[in-house]
Amino acid sequence: MSNSISLGNALNWLDSHINIERNSHADFPTPSLVKIQEALKMMGEPHKTYPVIHVTGTNGKGSTCRMITALLMAHGLRVGTYVSPHLSRINERILVDLEAISDEDLVDEISTLKILEEHSGNVLSWFELVTAAAFSHFDTVGIDVGVIEVGMGGTWDATNVVDGDVAVVTNISLDHADILGPELSDIAREKSGIVKPNSSVVIGVNQSDLLNIFLSRPSAGTSVLGQDFQIRSNSQAIGGRVIAIRTKHAAYDDIFLPLYGPHQGNNAALAVSSVEEFFGRALDLDVVKAAFERVTSPGRMEVVSRSPLVVLDAAHNPAGMLSARVSLESDFASVSRWHMVISMLNGRDSKAMFLALKNDRIKSVSVAQARSLRAMDVEEMRRAAAEVDLSSQRFETVSDALRVAMRDCQQDEGILVCGSIYTVAEAREEVSKIK
Repeated sequence: MSNSISLGNALNWLDSHINIERNSHADFPTPSLVKIQEALKMMGEPHKTYPVIHVTGTNGKGSTCRMITALLMAHGLRVGTYVSPHLSRINERILVDLEAISDEDLVDEISTLKILEEHSGNVLSWFELVTAAAFSHFDTVGIDVGVIEVGMGGTWDATNVVDGDVAVVTNISLDHADILGPELSDIAREKSGIVKPNSSVVIGVNQSDLLNIFLSRPSAGTSVLGQDFQIRSNSQAIGGRVIAIRTKHAAYDDIFLPLYGPHQGNNAALAVSSVEEFFGRALDLDVVKAAFERVTSPGRMEVVSRSPLVVLDAAHNPAGMLSARVSLESDFASVSRWHMVISMLNGRDSKAMFLALKNDRIKSVSVAQARSLRAMDVEEMRRAAAEVDLSSQRFETVSDALRVAMRDCQQDEGILVCGSIYTVAEAREEVSKIK
């Protein structure tokens, strides 16, 4: 259809809806899939026109989705990938063969949803609208398979209108406890909602009590990391990792992964096993190698500058911070000291996050308020850092903190920017200006 509104007006209309990513959680309605189901029905149920690999978990979802997408593309399939949140532009959430939706196509989808809302009176949330736009776009362009990342949780997430042919669970740790539940078991039960009777389930959870929650769900079969498929080796290499994976079907040795951090080996193993389950067979080793050689994961242990060394990581919970610390220790062992630029969001366990990140190579900690309505107060972050014996310096913006860190960073030192996706996005923008 031809665009009846501009991109700016389309995004303004979208932003007039409830947005859990942007606002506090206090006034959110009772979880339900009814509204998005009704909207999709009026659109002809586009989400039912292609098979889906559905991905949930606390950390690693985005990287795993990108790896799955790369593997499927290497097998000649046209792949629609839906991920969240975005770093710079909303278009980054809706990808076809890893290319972001055009402004024109995005406006077309939003225009359709606006008309539907005006005629039906069915008002969706911001995330529901973007999810519906993604499903519709994928149908319009004729994808072969969708790789769909859960926004939050599982059971009541807007993406759970799909019945995944493969359901993937990366891991479980504490995050969004105020919404998903205070205990890990609550979070696991919520995420297990994406497992459907016809789903093959690929699970990266290693806590036995949580694993049993997923295994107890009716499914078409399960594959568990450490039991049914394993990472046989996972070592540092120039520019990333070299890994070896063994699955039910085959062994995949000497695979180069151009991503930093041992945790990416887990994500790669999950991706390979998931695509095996999708095809029902082993994958060709050369195809796997070719796919992984081109994988990127923006904002996830991403090196955006070499001089000085600047690493961006969207770690936003204690488990993510621990993975970041381990990555620094294993993949950047030659760096003598680190300057930390950190900004977190309200509702996070800031003390636990600082404790997870703390190491002997920290030279400075700079805290600032990210460009988000949910940004944590700077003094609250400083108090949390002090509780784990980390002294910190206050800055007005992430960009200010990063500029000073880049000025002070010595030749054998590095800078890590982390704490939230908003922190990383602002830092990425600042580095692009400088470079």
